[in-house]
Amino acid sequence: MKFTRFPESHCEDRNRINFNIIDNNISKNHEKNERAKSGTETVNRKSKEQIVQNTPKELSDLKFALDEAAIVAITDPKGIILYVNDKFCEISQYSREELIGKTHRLLKSGHHPRELFQEFWTTIKSGQVWQGEIKNRAKDGTHYWVYTTVVPFLNEQGELYQYLSIRFDITERKQAEEALRKAELLSRQQAQNLEIALNQLKQTQIQLIQSEKMSTVGQLVSGIAHEINNPLNFIHGNLEYGSEHIKILLHLLNLYRQHHPDPAPEIQALLEDSEVEFAIADLPKLLDSLKLGTNRIREIVLALRNFSRLDEAKVKSVDIHEGIESTLLILQSKIKGKADTPEITIIKNYGNLPLVECYASQLNQVFMNIIANAIDALSNQPIPRIIEISTSVVTREEWETGKWGDVENKEIGENYPHSQLALIEIANNGASIPEEVQERLFEPFFTTKPIGKGTGLGLSISHHIIVEKHQGKLKCISRPREGVKFVIAIPISPID
Repeated sequence: MKFTRFPESHCEDRNRINFNIIDNNISKNHEKNERAKSGTETVNRKSKEQIVQNTPKELSDLKFALDEAAIVAITDPKGIILYVNDKFCEISQYSREELIGKTHRLLKSGHHPRELFQEFWTTIKSGQVWQGEIKNRAKDGTHYWVYTTVVPFLNEQGELYQYLSIRFDITERKQAEEALRKAELLSRQQAQNLEIALNQLKQTQIQLIQSEKMSTVGQLVSGIAHEINNPLNFIHGNLEYGSEHIKILLHLLNLYRQHHPDPAPEIQALLEDSEVEFAIADLPKLLDSLKLGTNRIREIVLALRNFSRLDEAKVKSVDIHEGIESTLLILQSKIKGKADTPEITIIKNYGNLPLVECYASQLNQVFMNIIANAIDALSNQPIPRIIEISTSVVTREEWETGKWGDVENKEIGENYPHSQLALIEIANNGASIPEEVQERLFEPFFTTKPIGKGTGLGLSISHHIIVEKHQGKLKCISRPREGVKFVIAIPISPID
């Protein structure tokens, strides 16, 4: 193998690229041409000689320009470094002595997957040029990026004998791209946070509006209940006195008839026309009906007062069953059958629940929303139409066994890790709810009801009351042909 020496003007720096490593086929051709002067035309001979004479300087100029612009290395077929230029040493921070005889693994950053280098070697070993961006690690541990072009060199037999690598430093561009990516990521994150904050603000606004409505309704209901209760007590109390007076009058009438069996004709005619006998027999029944009616009104008034509790801002120990009963009483008109709809059967499986510390009015609102939705769901349900309400006490450990089917057993009462849980299950035998709808049930304004039939806020507010206000869980369980069940689980009392 013959090497051509470059002009001294471009070879003062011995660290510059040594193109003597590359076979100088042109010099070989020149020698062959010199030995083959037999009959070649003078013009062609002189042209070839001129090319050969000019080639070393042109290559030297190209080498100088490449050294000034690029990071250059030459390796053997096994990847052993044979040559590096100054820029290679400068960016890698390794000396030429530390690099020669090593492989590029010395610069491996660990950033790229193994598949990238497998593809790299497959490409250049097949004699094709490989190009790509590589992240390397300098001697001091810092990283830098280079855009790399690797050119395989073949001998006359078409065999690989070395690789020329030309690299350009793109670290600043990659850093700018990374900064831009982080800025975009931060911008997206801020946009997401803003959207979350906006949704929370909307949710809070909904809660405030609903709370204000409930407070207003509560005050109104409480006032109405009070106004009804006063005259009702007056009527109910006077019915007792009226019953006694009527008994005395009837007794007096019987005595009079015994002592005066033959009244005057005028009195006899009035007795016959007035159907006194029927009135005497029916009057006690009438009084009993009045008492029953006033008692019913008193129950409704009490239910309204219990449901609308004005002390909703305070946590108090309350009877959960009392709240459920008040809700059922208020919804009685919807539960009872009508001409075109059969009555709904209410099945109660009440357990031995202790008093539960909660926001009573808000919890009643949850019962109202869920039971009212169950009634609506049964509107097109054939007989039997059933709503089943069950209550029980479970421990946190029992809850976490997952015996309530699809209920997620996490984040229950985080503030009350040792508390028992009050479990309220409200089920109906109506149509099941598809999974895609179940996933959105508790979203604000989501509803499957026709326009004008619902706001889509009931279950969203209920979820907020149970989860946020009571550190509990509200879940919907619905499987095909098994109806719908809502499960409420709240801590019975906080742990001091």
